[in-house]
Amino acid sequence: MVAVVLAAFLPLLDDWFPLPGWAARATSATALAKTALFTLFALGLNVVVGFAGLLDLGYVAFWAIGAYVAAIATGAADYSVTGRAGESFGARPEWEMWMWLILLLAIGVAVLAGVLLGSPTLRLRGDYLAIVTLGFGEIIRITANNLDSITGGPQGVTSIPHPAIRVGGFELEWGVLTDTKYYWLLLFFVALWVVAISLLNRSRIGRAWVAIREDEIAAAAMGVPVVSMKLAAFAIGACTAGVGGVIYAEQVNFINPPTFNVLQSILILAMVVIGGMGSIPGAILGAGVVVLLPEVFREFDEYRFLIFGVALVVVMAFRPQGLLPSRRRALELRGGVAGDQLSDVAAEVGPEGG
Repeated sequence: MVAVVLAAFLPLLDDWFPLPGWAARATSATALAKTALFTLFALGLNVVVGFAGLLDLGYVAFWAIGAYVAAIATGAADYSVTGRAGESFGARPEWEMWMWLILLLAIGVAVLAGVLLGSPTLRLRGDYLAIVTLGFGEIIRITANNLDSITGGPQGVTSIPHPAIRVGGFELEWGVLTDTKYYWLLLFFVALWVVAISLLNRSRIGRAWVAIREDEIAAAAMGVPVVSMKLAAFAIGACTAGVGGVIYAEQVNFINPPTFNVLQSILILAMVVIGGMGSIPGAILGAGVVVLLPEVFREFDEYRFLIFGVALVVVMAFRPQGLLPSRRRALELRGGVAGDQLSDVAAEVGPEGG
């Protein structure tokens, strides 16, 4: 709670104190909103990769699904294709207040997509699963690119309305891309997801994910429902990306298929690995490092991505467990567990054991 409160004041630092150029860029509303968005994605992918041990290279597909659900449900897609608001949805401004219901719709569609992807493929393991998820991500992108009459095709969807809250005399509207309220909205969802995922990780479901990640055959032999637990991990990761996709579409007001390419999935995976797989604080830190480091080195122009790449290599060489690994993951890579370390692990996984 203290961390969330402190994070909420980050966009106001430049107004209160004279910050150097790199710090002002890193704490701008746009940079912080992007960091919060990718933190949400990293938390969702961490459930799939870090908790359940399933290598997913098509995670960007669920981001795209959430964004296109927002575009189609508001009538913005129909407006982009035909030049007029969709007759079945009414005038687009009327949907500003109902954007919150679209979040629920996007969650449902993303979860359904996750289940449809997981049902036939989760019997695969390792590289085979990674290839299938990679193909799924490309299928979603290419489908959006080819469905001109529904998704706007290569030209994308424009004029996606900003959300608003109007209750009685109270009105709150989100505006342009640099609106700080988008950062606070994303920060709220990040905090909500941290609490939910923490509770899941300490529950019977979380221990089942760990068992599957460590030895799927042994987990099945001990009665863990492997397929249903894998589906649960995919569904939770998918709904997280779906929520982020809706807010992203609302913020930028424009989406098109090239945005959701495979490099985005790899970037989100890098956040999870750099921060520490299976670690919730690690996923948050990894997202912050990957998103904000290029902003800090923006003055170096074309060399900033070289510096960024070197920094990632250094982290992987000297901290293979990640910057903030979970205790369990850190002990696995160090080898051997002392008595006091065992008590720490027991405290982390809960009274029922790991």
